[in-house]
Amino acid sequence: MANAEYAFRYNAYPDYAPERTRRSDVRAVRTGTRREADSNAAILVTAAKLAAVVFVFIAALCFARIALTNAAVTTMIESDVISAQITEARSSGVSLEMEQSVLSSTSALNSAVKRLGMGAPGYVGSITLEPDVVALDANGGLLFSDSVKNVVGTQV
Repeated sequence: MANAEYAFRYNAYPDYAPERTRRSDVRAVRTGTRREADSNAAILVTAAKLAAVVFVFIAALCFARIALTNAAVTTMIESDVISAQITEARSSGVSLEMEQSVLSSTSALNSAVKRLGMGAPGYVGSITLEPDVVALDANGGLLFSDSVKNVVGTQV
């Protein structure tokens, strides 16, 4: 295979190589029109980047405005609900105050007493209790022997 490589290379066998015609060196010279096209393209790329940045900024502002509007609407709804609850609590408080004043009035109490058939007591008496016979220690425990002595002492 090493010999096959040389068969395809023209410079290995100069006798079989096709003749090359000599050409003069070609040089590319830039003109002003190409630079203008490059500068126009650069301006277009810069303008596209700037437009993309402006678009992203405007989109972010729009999303922020939507979020703030949503928060404001939610707050207003919650405020309305709380205001309704406050109004209901105030009206309930007023009705309870009125009911309490009616029930605590002397005329309402007298009519309730008459309706139930109650009256003032006929006489007032008092009950005198004997001293307690149960004896306790300092911790509050019962002392059986002292309690028995107290019972015996009260019977004598």
